[in-house]
Amino acid sequence: MEQFDFVISQIDNSSFPEVTLYAQLLAEDGSPAAGLTGENMRIVEVGADGTERAATVTQLAAFAKGDPMSINLVVDQSGSMDAMGKMDGAKDAALGFVDELLAIGGAQAEVTAFDDTVSNRQPFTESKELLASAINALEPGGETALNDALYWALQRTNLKSGARMVIAFTDGAENASYYSAEDVAELSRMTGIPVYIIGIGDDVEYGLLDDLAQLCHGGYYEVNERDVAVSLRAIYDAIYQDQLSMLRVVFTSQCQDATDVYRSVRATYGTEDTIQAETTFEYVPVDTVDSFSTQAHTDDYILADSASRVYSESELEQMSLWELYLARNEIFARHGRGFKNQDLVEHFATRTWYSEQYTPEEFDALPNQFNKIELENIETMHAIEMAHNSPYLVTAK
Repeated sequence: MEQFDFVISQIDNSSFPEVTLYAQLLAEDGSPAAGLTGENMRIVEVGADGTERAATVTQLAAFAKGDPMSINLVVDQSGSMDAMGKMDGAKDAALGFVDELLAIGGAQAEVTAFDDTVSNRQPFTESKELLASAINALEPGGETALNDALYWALQRTNLKSGARMVIAFTDGAENASYYSAEDVAELSRMTGIPVYIIGIGDDVEYGLLDDLAQLCHGGYYEVNERDVAVSLRAIYDAIYQDQLSMLRVVFTSQCQDATDVYRSVRATYGTEDTIQAETTFEYVPVDTVDSFSTQAHTDDYILADSASRVYSESELEQMSLWELYLARNEIFARHGRGFKNQDLVEHFATRTWYSEQYTPEEFDALPNQFNKIELENIETMHAIEMAHNSPYLVTAK
C-alpha cells in the first residue's frame, strides 16, 4: 500500500473543542495524495497522564477556493528599500497578489508595514480598494524591526479563524526590534500560524531568516534585488497555491486536560492494519495571546501635531484611507470623545494618551470643540476621503 508524507502546516483552535488542521498528505513524488477518505483519518490526543483519547474526526476535505483565508502581508519599508526601485517593485507585486487573492472570494488580507516602528496600514479586509490604498501609501525610511512586525502580525492574525498565514519580506538585517526571533517562533507555535519570509538582496541574514521560517512552519525564499516585482509576485503566488493544495481535517477533542498548555496529538491515515501516514504535533487548545498589547515600538499617534500644524492636501494624500480615518478621529479622541464604531473603540483603547470623557452625544453638543487648525485638518481629511469614496465615511462614530 502506498505510503504518504503527513505534513501539518496550520492549526485553527478558535472554535475549540472543534479543531481544524490544515495539512498535506504527499505521495512519494511530492504531489498531493488523491482519493483520500475521512474514515481513514484518526486523531488521538495524549493526556498529561499518558492516557490516549481518540478524537472525533468530522471532516477531511480538500481546501477549496472560497474557504476562509486570512493573510497578513508584512512589508519592509526601511530606508534601504528606496534603492534600485525595490519599493516600487514590492508595491507592484503586492498589488497584483491582492487582486488575485480577492478575486476568488473567501480571502482577506491585512497590510503591516515596518521600519524601526510597526504600523498597521490596513486591518483585515476584503476590499481591494482599501488594500491598494495601504500598499500605495508605503514610503521607505528608518531601520529594520522585522521581529516586532512579525510578532505584531501574528497577534493580529490570531484574531481570525480559518486558514491563516503571515507572509513577510525584508531587504536588511534585523536591527531595531524589542522581540527576538525566539519570541516570534514561540508565538507562531502557540497560535498555529505559519510565517513565510522572503529575503531581498545580499544584506539579509539568510541563515537566520531560514531558521526562523522553519521554526514557524513556513518557508524561506530569496529574491534578487534587481528583479523584485516579478520574483516577489511569483513567490506570493507559489505560497498561495501551496495553501490551496491543503486538506482541512476537522476533529472534536475528547481530552479533558487543561486547555491552556500544550498537548500532544498523533494523527494517522490508513486502515487499522496498515498505516499509510503518521505524524505527531502539539497545540494549545485555548491560547493566551493578547490581542493588542505589544512591546513592539509603534507610534502612539497617527499625526501627533494635528492640533498645532496645518497639513497640506498633498501630505495627507500620501496616507492610506485607514490612516486618514484614524487621524481624523484622533483629533476628536484627543479631546476625550467616545466612539460607537468598534474599530475606533479598539484602536483608541490601545493609545496610552486616550481617556474617554464624553459620550459621542455629549461631545457633539459642546460648543467650540476644536481650534482653527484642527478644523482645517478635519475638513481637508474629510474632503480627501470623500474624493476617494472611503468606506470609512459612516454616520455613527
